[in-house]
Amino acid sequence: MDKYIGTKLIEAEPANRIDGKVFTLHEMCPTGAVVESGYKVRYADGYESWSPKYVFERAYLKMTVNPHLKTDKPSISQEMVDDFIVAADVTTMGDKCTVVRAVLRNGFEIVESSACVSAENYDEKLGADICMKKIKDKVWFLLGFLLQTAVHGVDGDAVPKMDTKEVSADLGETCGDPGWNYMSFGRAIEEMKAGKKVARAGWNGKNQHIELANRISYMTAEGVFVNVEHEAIGNKAIAFCGTSGVQMGWLASQADMLAEDWMVVG
Repeated sequence: MDKYIGTKLIEAEPANRIDGKVFTLHEMCPTGAVVESGYKVRYADGYESWSPKYVFERAYLKMTVNPHLKTDKPSISQEMVDDFIVAADVTTMGDKCTVVRAVLRNGFEIVESSACVSAENYDEKLGADICMKKIKDKVWFLLGFLLQTAVHGVDGDAVPKMDTKEVSADLGETCGDPGWNYMSFGRAIEEMKAGKKVARAGWNGKNQHIELANRISYMTAEGVFVNVEHEAIGNKAIAFCGTSGVQMGWLASQADMLAEDWMVVG
């Protein structure tokens, strides 16, 4: 069987299990029995179960309310960010650089540095404060990603619809449906041979694309055109059309040849 990784948003409260029955901390339970500590869990579809304390706390992060927001919808709070950092080491390197290594609850580590211009102005505590602010910003970002996945899944239904015309305006063409079918460079070459214009998704210059040019030739000093119809050595080349004009005989970089984000733009 294949392995899967994921996370979800659930409701839970501390609860004990005694002889197979689950009792929350607000309920009366038998005395003198073997008690298993854990949590009563309610999933989004209403299904309820019980999870041992150790297993539950390894899998789920308790959320706290962010008092600065307007709604009570799931969100990340400063308290959650602070609690997720379990240790931090501060080191001075040289005479004006502070390096902070923070360890998170899941064992992930974040390293940040801060330095001043003059060693006479160096203060390790100030440098550490600057580093910790950077680290907490990153933790906030990571927990936000985790919460987004928990609420909407790894292939969520909350993905915003892209405005195709706005995104492709710089290309000067309409790329069709927002879910473009990106392709390899080999496939892009075949599309060019069929008369299409292609570009990489990261190219944002106006009308920037490549296409197949035919009847490639040059004119000698005597005014004679050479290679216009030379079938033996060919008279075709890739032309790059960009903001600075047309570049004939464009050569793809290794990044271009290995990229999988090519698309037809015209």
